[in-house]
Amino acid sequence: MFAFLLAGDNVDLALSELKGALNAEVGSYRIEREGRVALVEGISRRDAERVVRRLARTHAVYEIGHGPSKLKIGGEEVPADMIARREKLSHRKPHKRPEFMPDSTEPFLARTLVNLAEGRRGERFLDPMCNVGGILIEAGLIGCIPVGVDVRVDLVERAERNLEHYGITEYELHVGRAENVDDILNEGVQAAAVDPPYGRGSYVEGGPVDRLVLETLEALFEVVEGKVALSVPKEVWREISGSLHVETVVKDRVHRSLTRVIAAVTG
Repeated sequence: MFAFLLAGDNVDLALSELKGALNAEVGSYRIEREGRVALVEGISRRDAERVVRRLARTHAVYEIGHGPSKLKIGGEEVPADMIARREKLSHRKPHKRPEFMPDSTEPFLARTLVNLAEGRRGERFLDPMCNVGGILIEAGLIGCIPVGVDVRVDLVERAERNLEHYGITEYELHVGRAENVDDILNEGVQAAAVDPPYGRGSYVEGGPVDRLVLETLEALFEVVEGKVALSVPKEVWREISGSLHVETVVKDRVHRSLTRVIAAVTG
């Protein structure tokens, strides 16, 4: 049995991300939550190490039953051996990348979205509003093939520079509108993530955010074989959720005036 230590204030989101990563890397497993610990059975030690290294919201993973450490699980201390810690993500915050945009998706959310969408190694992962590549970077670093679309030529060029900086050489970038992604791509993708620019207000080029997201999702469902992860303000979620097939949904309070909904949906 393996114990994943869930991090951050939003344990439900950490658990959802862990499940997505397990689905992508392993497929078959059993999981149970005890407070801030997720107990997973049916996976190997190598599986556990590979999964934790792709997570944003889990501190570390331990093998239960032996080892020099002690973990408190369900009110009882048990022996445990730490296998691996999560990767450090903070050095890729937007202002630390070669190409910076203040509204680019930060790495902790980007990695979470990739995992919720169950992005798999060697498979194509799409961001139809890629900006300077925040989500694409995290998808590429765990072995996905990033596919990005943005309406601005300069942002696509800057996303390319960011991807190359982090050693990601297999990728595909296009200039175009997110709502037209089904016409832009020559072939399908396995998973996708959407983080619209709601931080700059409730209106973006092309209309209100809720309409833009709905039109983008409609196009995505034509080209995405698996799941689409998205992060939107709760007000936008109320407008769009009724038309979606929701696989996972978690509320995440960012600050007093912003609570976002992070979800995984399918067509």
